[in-house]
Amino acid sequence: MRILITGGAGFIGSHLVEALLADPRVSHVRVLDNLATGNRLNIEPFMNNPKFEFMWGDIREYNTCFDACKDIDLITHQAALGSVPRSIKQPLTTNNVNIGGTLNIFTAAKDLGIKRVVYAAS
Repeated sequence: MRILITGGAGFIGSHLVEALLADPRVSHVRVLDNLATGNRLNIEPFMNNPKFEFMWGDIREYNTCFDACKDIDLITHQAALGSVPRSIKQPLTTNNVNIGGTLNIFTAAKDLGIKRVVYAAS
């Protein structure tokens, strides 16, 4: 199985990467992250793993989402801007990432025929 993890350089996403790389059923893990809130150090241990691929990009860009979703069987969508105080201070940016970016991932999945998307939110 080939899996895309959006926000894979974040705390939860990077732990998900670690678990999926250890799963023999998983042949490839691609992370899409713009490192705005994630940290490259979280995924550094996986960079030399042949099953791992890092793709820098922003989920606010549909073409980036489409490219990241190519040849993928399952998406786990972790990318978001958390923090209620941030959402109050920066409502447009938060909306564009959390709603617009999620719509881009869902639309790319639909356009490419990906049938499984796991969406994490609180």
